[in-house]
Order: sequence, then structure tokens, then C-alpha cells
Amino acid sequence: MRVYPAGETVCRELLELPQYPIDWVITDATADELVAAGFQPIATDATCFLHPGSGDRYQLARRQRWDKATAKLKVECGKDVTLEDELATQPLTILAMAKDGDEIIDPFDGREDLDQGVLRHVTPHFSRVPDNVLTVAVWSAMLKAWGFSIAHGTHALLKKMVAAGAVDRLEQQAISDAVLKALASRRPSAFFLVLHRCGALRSISCELADLFELSAQAGAHHSDGSELPEAMQAIDRAASRTDNVASVLKQFHQALGGNAEKVFESLGLEILYQNAHSQTS
Repeated sequence: MRVYPAGETVCRELLELPQYPIDWVITDATADELVAAGFQPIATDATCFLHPGSGDRYQLARRQRWDKATAKLKVECGKDVTLEDELATQPLTILAMAKDGDEIIDPFDGREDLDQGVLRHVTPHFSRVPDNVLTVAVWSAMLKAWGFSIAHGTHALLKKMVAAGAVDRLEQQAISDAVLKALASRRPSAFFLVLHRCGALRSISCELADLFELSAQAGAHHSDGSELPEAMQAIDRAASRTDNVASVLKQFHQALGGNAEKVFESLGLEILYQNAHSQTS
């Protein structure tokens, strides 16, 4: 059994960002061995476990394969599955790195993309995971303040995914979780802008998509020269002043005006709408 810090943990370390509980990858092991060692399996993912002491997440190395018979992307685990196999399951190259001591294990050139400020997909399997649309948008919001942009090929894949109905397969909980992560970032508007540009936003929130289109038509009238709707500018201003998501949501609610209830409902934030509404009434 070998254990490596990997994924977001390595990315955050290289960017000198605050760390969450460490993400680990385990190779040369089986699920039964981990359970016998006291690890607790996560109910929603039989390949991921919580350490009995630290509570850190330990991911059993996976290999992805496309099952033509079921037309589904499947994963398999086993002692023959390598660390590189697991890193290949990550959506973005900047997340497809691990560490062995002081050595960075980087089979997909994530460090180079990190240095150049690029969000790039790892393998063609990227387009078979609908949640990757949200993942790219969230990381764009998290890193936009540092000048990160989406690689042209990855943006093209996002548009193809949307055209193929990927957004229709997203769970509402996944959408609301992603929105809350974006609102906790330095540049929340980047999340919605990515979804707008790849065509996903209209399937998620028609009201927000309309705001972007109307703002683009009147873009020359913004004092800062941007084409962001006022609601997007409002949450960026709020996020620049505080890390409190509730405060950002309150500003979002105020800026949306009469559209607030429908937008919050479309994003799966109905309860938070009631809270924000009661504070602004």
C-alpha cells in the first residue's frame, strides 16, 4: 500500500492557497484492506474512504474505461491500477498532480498549466462527466483573480457537452453546491460567465442568461467597460470585501431585484432566498 497527497491539495500548495483537509490517493491496495485497516467508506462512493483518525479523504486509485455496451463511463480499482491511472480521472491538469516526498508527480503537465494560468482538461473522458461543466466554472471563479483562463480545446468540449444535453443530466444538488463554492471565491461572476459562454446557463437559469444577453447589448454603457450584468458586478464587489457567503448572497439578492426568487429557485437555493429576503425586507 502506497499513499500520496494529490489533486486539489497539491494544486493549493503550489498556489500557496489555504489548505483544506488533505486529499490522498492510495495505490497497491483493495477496498477490503482499507476497511480492515479501519478506514470508513463514503456511502456515495465505494472507492473513497475517510481516515479513522484525521478524517482526511483517501481515494483508492481508479482506472476509467468507456463501456460501449452500456454507453457509460466506468471505473475499476485493483492492485494493478497505478497512480497515473488515478490522476487521469481528474477533470483538469492542475488537479492531476501528486507528491512523493518533495517530488511532484505530474504526468499531464499540470505544473506548466498552473504556471501559465490555464484550465485544461486531462483526457477525452472529460466530456463524459456532466459535472465537469460545473467544475471548470468553479475553478474559473476561484482562480480568475490570478488571471487563469480556459484552454480553447476545453472550452470547445464544454460547448459540445452542453449541445449533447450534459446540463440536463446535472443533479440540482450539484448545481447548488457549485454555486455556493463560486460565491465563496474571489470572482463569483466568472462562474456564471463560463456557463453563459458555453451555453449551459440558459438551461440552468433563463433569468440569468437573459441578464447576460441584455448586458452584452448595452455593454458600452458600463462605466468600467465590462459587459457583466449589474448583479454579477455586485457579487464581485461583495466577494472582494468579505469571505462571508451569506453577505455575498444578500448583495446578489438585492441586485437581482424582482428576478431574485426565480434565480435562487433555479440555482437550488430556495431556503437561502428566504433568508436573504427576510434580511432585505
